[in-house]
Amino acid sequence: MQHYYSTKEMEKKLAGEGYSTANGTWVTGEKIIFGLITIPTGTRSNPHSHPNEQFSIVLGGTIRVDIEGDVQTLTKDNIIYRPSNAIHAAEVIGDDDYVFVTAKDTSWGIQGKPETSTTNKKHTGNGKVQHFYDLKKMENKLAGKDYSAAKGSWITGERLIFGKFMMPAGTQAKPHSHQNEQMVFVLNGIVDFDIDGDKRTVKKGDIIHIPPNAVHSASVVGKDNYLFITAKDTSWGIEGKPA
Repeated sequence: MQHYYSTKEMEKKLAGEGYSTANGTWVTGEKIIFGLITIPTGTRSNPHSHPNEQFSIVLGGTIRVDIEGDVQTLTKDNIIYRPSNAIHAAEVIGDDDYVFVTAKDTSWGIQGKPETSTTNKKHTGNGKVQHFYDLKKMENKLAGKDYSAAKGSWITGERLIFGKFMMPAGTQAKPHSHQNEQMVFVLNGIVDFDIDGDKRTVKKGDIIHIPPNAVHSASVVGKDNYLFITAKDTSWGIEGKPA
């Protein structure tokens, strides 16, 4: 099984044929689709939906998002949550491309379905579902207190856990495992990874796929902190079990 991917070496493909200019690279696991996507400045994603749940985090650019009438303008470190079947659209504003890391569950593929109506209020009625989050306002917590120095903020949906984390330079995540699948996108730092004996030094732009129950560890090397975005399925929580 392949555990390590470089987005710089992967083929870029359209991620919203028929309704969006979104393009990028992604990895499809058992329960998670996870990738780095760009929507060019001056373009948009027309209204569409998909049966799978989706999380995204803004890495660059400014985007105006409409999720069933809930509209917000978002910038770096804002997280967007789209429940399954929610009709949503987006428009890139400003001079910079919109760059984001996204995760979907595998009940459906990467592509959505174009919609002609935005009147479906099934999920967002009465403000029961929060669609937008600002990482700067979220609590920072330990994510592996018995085996790791990783701290960050995350959101738990129906099918996915999604968040941004940091491990200080010189620290490590000791060998551990968890019953849920995990995907990781490296934002900064250099890290020595070991997944069931498959060892690799990863860096900015790499995607890491950790299968369920795989014993894995990580050591931050060099002088920079390790920043990363991760997604897990909700068959287990954010915490792993020391191995």
